[in-house]
Amino acid sequence: MTAAHDDDDAAGGTAGGGTAGGGPSILTGTDATLSDATLVDLVAEHVRTRPDAPAIEGDGPVQTYAELWAHAGRMAAVLAEAGVGAGDQVAIWATRTAPVVAAALGVMALGAAYVPIDPTYPASRVRRILEVGRPKVMVSAEPNALAGSLPRGVATVDTHAGPRDAGALVPLARQDHIAYTVFTSGSTGQPKGVLVGHRALVNYLGWARELTGFEADDATPCFASLGFDHAVTCLWLPLVAGGSVQLVPDSWDPRPWIAPRERPFAFVKITPSHVRLFERIARPDYRAITRTVMFGGERLDAALVASLGARVEGIRLLNHYGPTEATVGCTAYRFDAGSGPAEGVLPIGEPVWNSRAYVVDEDLRPVPMGEEGELVLGGNCVAAGYLGGDEEDTARFVDEKAVDGGAGREGARAYRTGDRCVIREGQLHYRGRLDEQVKVRGVRIEIQEVTDLARSVAGVADCAARVSQSALGGIELFVVHHAPGGTGAGDTDDKKALVARVLERLRAELPAAAVPERVLVVPNLVANAHGKWDPEATRALADEGEEGTGS
Repeated sequence: MTAAHDDDDAAGGTAGGGTAGGGPSILTGTDATLSDATLVDLVAEHVRTRPDAPAIEGDGPVQTYAELWAHAGRMAAVLAEAGVGAGDQVAIWATRTAPVVAAALGVMALGAAYVPIDPTYPASRVRRILEVGRPKVMVSAEPNALAGSLPRGVATVDTHAGPRDAGALVPLARQDHIAYTVFTSGSTGQPKGVLVGHRALVNYLGWARELTGFEADDATPCFASLGFDHAVTCLWLPLVAGGSVQLVPDSWDPRPWIAPRERPFAFVKITPSHVRLFERIARPDYRAITRTVMFGGERLDAALVASLGARVEGIRLLNHYGPTEATVGCTAYRFDAGSGPAEGVLPIGEPVWNSRAYVVDEDLRPVPMGEEGELVLGGNCVAAGYLGGDEEDTARFVDEKAVDGGAGREGARAYRTGDRCVIREGQLHYRGRLDEQVKVRGVRIEIQEVTDLARSVAGVADCAARVSQSALGGIELFVVHHAPGGTGAGDTDDKKALVARVLERLRAELPAAAVPERVLVVPNLVANAHGKWDPEATRALADEGEEGTGS
């Protein structure tokens, strides 16, 4: 996975002569030369040269590269017998187990795409994914339990199936094949399958390996949902680099991976929501656990990093950004405990290898440096599109020539993120979603402004907001009470006092329409299987507890 670099671009240079206050808002990633290898080819190289090296830990006995490859070969054989071939979709009931990893590797070896389905997803979402994805096969450790709920014509395969004498696995995948399909929410609120090809994936993993300093014999934990592309980094980067992945069964139990290690993990990838939860229950000393902390999945506040104090001193910190449609992550900001901004939101940094970031106006023209606009991504990071294609595919994936003024890149595609960004001092800064400006009683409101102010109130450990589902359609604010002693508890009077303080601050800073119509005190902000805030589940907690009102 070695790539040649143009060192002048390594820091993310500007295109078109862009400088602060001058040229167009364009950043370019390092120009790296990639081989024709697929993810499967890269794993196969370690099978050939280091067959006895550990590949998977944490799910029973340590599994070597040779054992993983043999299991993948058996899965490929049984899937091929079921009619799976290049270009097909194969659903996988994605528990964090070694057989699931082998199944995904076997799927990709055939030139097919694996479609991870998190077992914690609601049944309605699973049905929707299967209806849209139309997989030829569903792979599961318990296929009989799923057989009655699968669409007609979808066969089931056990993760332990396959002939013991399957023979040597010969990868059939090419770089233009789709490696995986991850479902994410579309603008209609329905899940949409994002198609990610091997070339984009190999480009990303090579960049991420350099970014994290991952070396052969290193390890990293994987506790994210495999149905979320957050897990792609933790799962596949170790295996294409000759290291090992520690599979952690419970996303919200840090005990399997927070113990000090003789050889620290190369990196731990974690959402800010995970960090906040783990701070309340464990306060990990990251210095003893890992060489790098990679934050991702949500915006990163400087206050959260500061709250970790000395426990992140001396290790590498990364703010990793990217929509699923840009192959896991397409930019990163590198900093350490003493070099990042002291307040506000951390930058999202510089583009991945062989990719470009444009900040554009409504006509897709790059705005001058220092001005805000929509972030559009071009180059190797861009996914192949949405499964099945539709109007949203056409709206989101555009011809890159339409973005860069027709300067070249014939046939290349770009992705409109819908995120507002600005480039300052060679770094991308995230400013929120284009659609976060909501109208409440005729007034345009930025929800992020509400939560930033609320978070600054003494006693607020965390908060989140949304447009209320009530007839008034105002803002609904959820706050986590930080009681004295850091227990997160507090009596009713304490909670009422907290609500009063929050409302006092917001009324002092915001127009009346932006003041929440309801402030609800909750024990915590519930996160979904992807590690992101789940408003409905949090609202259910609030229904059982105290609430205050801003009306």
